[in-house]
Amino acid sequence: MKSIGAIVRQLEGLLDTRDLTAWENNFVRNLVERTDQGQNTGQLSIKQIARMEELYRKRFGDAEAA
Repeated sequence: MKSIGAIVRQLEGLLDTRDLTAWENNFVRNLVERTDQGQNTGQLSIKQIARMEELYRKRFGDAEAA
């Protein structure tokens, strides 16, 4: 799996597209803001990280998670 910061940055690229539901868009926007664009991920909870990884796999699949 990619680093948490790399996942945040890749998901950021989906913001305001049809690829994310409204809830997912808000979740990703919050992740980007809370982590300073993936640079400071230490404050994320285990649940947030799990949801973020689930969303990543849903959008990019495991092939991208090298």
